[in-house]
Amino acid sequence: MKHFFSLAIVVLTVIVMTGCKHDETDVLNITINGERYSISLQKDTVVNLVTLNTEFDAEFEVENASMFQELTIAGKSATGGFVKVPVAKIAAGVQIPIVYRSGDYQGTILINTLNAQIPPMAVTGKAISEGDFYLSFVHTRLVIKMDNDGNILFYRCNSDDFQSTNNTGWWDFKKHNIGGQTYYSYHANDPKFSYLVISGYDPGMRVILDDHYKVVKTIQLLASGPYVHNGDPIDGHDFYMYDLDHYIVSSYIDRNIGDRTVASAYLQEVDHGKVVFDWWSVNHSEMEGWFDETFSSTAGKDYVHFNAIQVLPDGNWLCSFRNISSVLKIDRSDTAGNILWRISGEAQPSAYSFCGQHYARLNGTTLTLFDNGNGHPTPASRPLQLTINPSTGDVSNGGELVHGGEYFTQACGSVCKSGNNYIVGWGFPGGATVNDRIVIEYDASGNEIFGLRNTGNDLSTNAYRCSYRCVKM
Repeated sequence: MKHFFSLAIVVLTVIVMTGCKHDETDVLNITINGERYSISLQKDTVVNLVTLNTEFDAEFEVENASMFQELTIAGKSATGGFVKVPVAKIAAGVQIPIVYRSGDYQGTILINTLNAQIPPMAVTGKAISEGDFYLSFVHTRLVIKMDNDGNILFYRCNSDDFQSTNNTGWWDFKKHNIGGQTYYSYHANDPKFSYLVISGYDPGMRVILDDHYKVVKTIQLLASGPYVHNGDPIDGHDFYMYDLDHYIVSSYIDRNIGDRTVASAYLQEVDHGKVVFDWWSVNHSEMEGWFDETFSSTAGKDYVHFNAIQVLPDGNWLCSFRNISSVLKIDRSDTAGNILWRISGEAQPSAYSFCGQHYARLNGTTLTLFDNGNGHPTPASRPLQLTINPSTGDVSNGGELVHGGEYFTQACGSVCKSGNNYIVGWGFPGGATVNDRIVIEYDASGNEIFGLRNTGNDLSTNAYRCSYRCVKM
């Protein structure tokens, strides 16, 4: 078992450049992989980073290099202001030394390759399916890319506001392969919209990274009709990207149904700066009657709760809605966005019923989803696979991919098929069991071959570090 880091590491906080009051002669002003830091020569001896990766050399740009008589980074001279440093490993105890001499100041600053705020996780086994793990967390502003051995290849975090209890983590980290070009994206909260937060809704923006993990774009809603304005926040449950300028985002927007206000699910497709399709749950009155009473005490005005979208080969949309325990096929060719069919978890035989599901994905005739199981007689969660007719939504077969025991995930979670293996992100745990699961890869027989878990048995601490979604791509 390998531990990424120990909380016993003593770390002095980076002083961010914005608002810095230091004299120019007692700081190291430096940009590392696009993020700017102002490091005090008087105080800072160990420094955490916002982001780092092992796939490309770390780029160090020193703004005030001329004030240093000696300046080396990992043994390379940086007095010219720029140096690249290969990063072989991101882990606790692995640091990049900066040795400096400037007037009366001389010493060494150690750059942590692994930000010491990142929660402890333990790896067992070795994954074998193609791709890497992409991890995001409910309450933690952190995304991680990890290989089959559990080595961190990339991370990005918000060091100034790392953890929150009001649904403002960074969600839905994923990879996009578009015409031979690689992008990455994740959802980040936008603090100016914190007044809109409701349980399960994190109003914010989609952050797009290029293939070197540099931020190239942020996305929010574009104006459309009387209810949607430029710059309104989007939701973080899912995001579909055709290309950098053509994408689908979601949001929750207050609308009226009769004499009551609901949080309508809203999907917006944008193509090169123009809204080309709007879809509103309130325009489909039948959905109100599908509300699953399992969520009557927690849903409030969030009566459908969108959480997943996939564009199918025929151009139509497959969408998952947690609070109606339903997977829908939506007609994209019709401006009304009519519902072509519905698979209701409540209507299925008990062997493959589902409740409060997440991350529905259709591949041919195989539908996979993470059954949170909130409404089952004994709440327990499981990855589920159904055989369906993509034209009609009729279910002909199904069953759980692996029995999760009595492990209960109250929200979030994911399941991905990769060859004969399947990868389960265990989401936001609930119940009284030890809730340490983050992601597990199983072979075709249901045997665990790789596991990533929170360490320790403190349920409240592990719940605070719970994952939003962990997928293999």
